[in-house]
Amino acid sequence: MAVNGRQERVVAALDIGSSKVACLIAHVAANGQIKVLGVGNRACNGGVASGVVVDMDATERAIRAAVDQAEKMAGQTVSDVILAFSGSDPKSQVVEVSVDVAGHAVSAEDLDNALAQAREKIHDEDGELLHVLPAAYAVDGNFGVKMPVGMYGKKLTVALLVLTADSGPLQNLQACVRRAHLNVINIVHGPFAAGLSTLVDDEMKMGAACIDLGAGTTGVSVFAQGSLVHAESLPVGGAQATEEIARTLLTPFDQAERLKTFNGAAIVDPADARLEIEVQQVGEAGRDSYSRQPRSNLTSVMQKELELLFATIAKRLDASGFSGVAGKRVVLTGGGASCEGIADLAGKILGRKVRIGRPQLVGGLPQAAQSPGFAGLVGLLLYETHPELRDMKPSISEEDGQEETKLGTFSRMTRWLRDNF
Repeated sequence: MAVNGRQERVVAALDIGSSKVACLIAHVAANGQIKVLGVGNRACNGGVASGVVVDMDATERAIRAAVDQAEKMAGQTVSDVILAFSGSDPKSQVVEVSVDVAGHAVSAEDLDNALAQAREKIHDEDGELLHVLPAAYAVDGNFGVKMPVGMYGKKLTVALLVLTADSGPLQNLQACVRRAHLNVINIVHGPFAAGLSTLVDDEMKMGAACIDLGAGTTGVSVFAQGSLVHAESLPVGGAQATEEIARTLLTPFDQAERLKTFNGAAIVDPADARLEIEVQQVGEAGRDSYSRQPRSNLTSVMQKELELLFATIAKRLDASGFSGVAGKRVVLTGGGASCEGIADLAGKILGRKVRIGRPQLVGGLPQAAQSPGFAGLVGLLLYETHPELRDMKPSISEEDGQEETKLGTFSRMTRWLRDNF
């Protein structure tokens, strides 16, 4: 049965990260309601580093294992997937176009005409298009219009956020998925998906930044007036803290990850000097394989590394020009957001109110998948089931025939987006 032209269907979402590959299989009703049928989660085992594929065989094996686990739980197989991409360093720009509406009420046809003209100004010679999203509308220079259809004026202005990524890392990721006998039907920027999953409507409207703390990358997405206005990925994440723990405490990398997860914290507590933890020593065996060390040895390393990470994020937000748009709210999500005390540390360094963001509770989502580490994956489902996002990027089947034209420059609407808050 179809509702408003939409059919019931089964959707599979795939998130390939530096530490794990995760898959969700969900049934989407004709009214857009989501019910998760299966979940898969497997370690990537060195296949991806800093969001970029470095071992295609290892990545393919992790994809197959995660999808197979989800299929068994769902009781059905899938061939098409929506893919998250968080690697490389995406470039975002705002393209603006104005059309005359001759003083009559703006119609859907006028809006489509403006969007089509804006799309003609986009070229992807420097990479592949990830998203082309309406960032803002204006009627006769009055910015902040939510939806211009039905409003009267002489001129309609539309600003589109254009997000592109380097083609090499993106093609390598798709190749790994194809080697697992899966077809990529859509690609979504991971930090954007995480924001869709964790930010509430009021946060998106008043202005907020979502920081997706992964193992190999840290994604930043900024929303204002209900739209995405900026996005980027940093090639640093929790793996750097793990490596520093291993070197400082002289422990194997897998043990450093366990110590970080089960004994770590983002801020050193005075009591840490009196608390002892057992640390396996690298290369040692038998009686000498473990040493007892104060917990402060671990937490001091973690605090230092996280302070550097959030200081880098603060600099990148300032450099983007959208620091003011992000307002006073930051939402931390991703696997790294589960660290004890991390919201307090982030708030101190970023100078904003910080909360931990967990994925929206869609139907059937298991308890194990309700943690911040699955926010981006749930966001993929939300993106696919919310056509009002009006993403104007060409479909994957259309991309090869897309004509290149000159990209527009920043304008008064861009400045309004940056300065409005």
